[in-house]
Amino acid sequence: MKDLLKFNHYFRKYKWTILVGVVFLVIANFFLVWIPIFVRETIDNIEQIASDTDRELQGIMETIFASEIGVTLATYAGYITAAALIYGVLLFLTRQTIIVASRKIEYDIRNKVFDHLQKLPQEYFSKNKSGDIYTRTTEDIVRLREYFGPAFMYMVNTFSRAGIIITIMLMVNPQLTMWALLPLPFLTAFAYWVSGFIHRRSHEIQRQYARLAGLVQEAYSSNRLIKAYNRERYEEGRFDEENKEYRRKKLKLDVIESLFHPSLNLLIGASIVLVIWQGGLMEIAGVITVGNITEFVIYVTYLTWPVASLGYTLNLLQRSAASANRILELFNEEPFAEVEEENSTTAPESIENISFENVTFTYPGTSEAAIKQVSMSFKKGETIGIVGRTGSGKTSLVQLLPRLYDVDTGVIRINGIDIRNIPVQQLRDKIGFVPQDIFLFSDTIAENISFGQVRAEHNEIEQAADQAAVLENIREFDKQFETVLGERGITLSGGQKQRTSIARALIRKPEILILDDSLSAVDTETEHRILNHLKNGNKNSTTLIISHRISTIQNADRIYVLDEGKIAEQGSHEELLERDGLYAAMHRRQILEKELEQI
Repeated sequence: MKDLLKFNHYFRKYKWTILVGVVFLVIANFFLVWIPIFVRETIDNIEQIASDTDRELQGIMETIFASEIGVTLATYAGYITAAALIYGVLLFLTRQTIIVASRKIEYDIRNKVFDHLQKLPQEYFSKNKSGDIYTRTTEDIVRLREYFGPAFMYMVNTFSRAGIIITIMLMVNPQLTMWALLPLPFLTAFAYWVSGFIHRRSHEIQRQYARLAGLVQEAYSSNRLIKAYNRERYEEGRFDEENKEYRRKKLKLDVIESLFHPSLNLLIGASIVLVIWQGGLMEIAGVITVGNITEFVIYVTYLTWPVASLGYTLNLLQRSAASANRILELFNEEPFAEVEEENSTTAPESIENISFENVTFTYPGTSEAAIKQVSMSFKKGETIGIVGRTGSGKTSLVQLLPRLYDVDTGVIRINGIDIRNIPVQQLRDKIGFVPQDIFLFSDTIAENISFGQVRAEHNEIEQAADQAAVLENIREFDKQFETVLGERGITLSGGQKQRTSIARALIRKPEILILDDSLSAVDTETEHRILNHLKNGNKNSTTLIISHRISTIQNADRIYVLDEGKIAEQGSHEELLERDGLYAAMHRRQILEKELEQI
């Protein structure tokens, strides 16, 4: 429960709204307790009138609307109706304040969680499943809101109603009150035991739900692959196992909840029996009236919901606590190591040179360095090729420049400035990055391209598409740039997706353009067209082209060959061929593969 208390500062922002709601609820309960008082007075007055006039029951029924009894019934019926109406209106106002405030708190927390996620380093998303992250930002926040809304409202309702009712009961007859409240200590002990069980089960259920959600998301995202490999039955089996586990955990919780509510009713029923039994004895002795007994029965009934809601509230609080714990785990993740303000340096207006100096990098959770003592430099306007076999460290190297990861040792400099001393947003504003894993949003083509530049004009979008050699393909669609893409760009071919992503980077007019194996699905002719534009049209930009294909980088000003995280060779295409090393061997092998394909 202590995790929930760490979120109490959200109450302060809406304290006046919540306070007004609490006042409404307390006043509502004040009017509610007048109903049994009016019922008691009605019964006692009718009994007194009937006793004074010594009428038979049948005579009373015949003259009920014309006699003093009829007036009494009508009067108190009006009082009861008025009290019930006022109670209902105040209860409506209570929900319009407390529950609305809880929705606003939910909005604030959801924004804070999302903002925090945006600031987390890439390694967090690498080591955590997307389904678990999704659940924390949706289901867990909904559960946490219940603490600020329903749970808080029910607690106030329980204590205010119980306090008012018990006070009135003690004023009427303390002895009968003790008998009526006798079962409550047993209920409190039972509720305490149940709450501990619910807390443990709720935490397990939330974690299992996260696994289930992650599996569903993964299956939907890879639907084409699953169908292509005929693995539907396998995925159904995986889902069935996780779903069974979720059901098993939920059923364990349901068993306790099913036991809890009948036990509540039994204890409340016992209270009513005790009231009628002891009240009857007291009425015979002349201590209380029949109206008092009826009044007490109604009070006990009124206490049924607060006492029952106590169990429900404990349930909500335990679930909220489990979710609060998971959200705090997220908040405890250290955000990306931004540069401290006093050490920050504004990004240079123009990037003249970039240098890697003895850079070493190891992925979190691994022991083998992906990049080892790499040093390289390039100037403004140069096109740099980085090539190597799979796993040689090409992608790892270029992810260090926009600080998707930070170096372990060594330093990366821009114009002689350590990039860790440049605010990361300013740094990334200078970079256009096309990652190896292409991602397009379920939106229009225009929105996907303009994602790289806020408020881009249509002519800028068209120009970027033309530079990426995808404009003609877009114009073939019925809705052209307004064509809505499927999830992850499933509507487009592999080459079209890559070129659309390149257009998204080019519209930024970046000073550093990084293409991470983003031409692998493009035919040779289109590839040359794009590369020629990059070389001739972006003379003020530094372009880094990462590829395993020699044809993609052979016209680069300088080529770096990576092998096992180290620079094995460097030079121009011709110089590397003359050296007859690793690069030349890759070149010969690729030429042979191409000739074999043509046979």
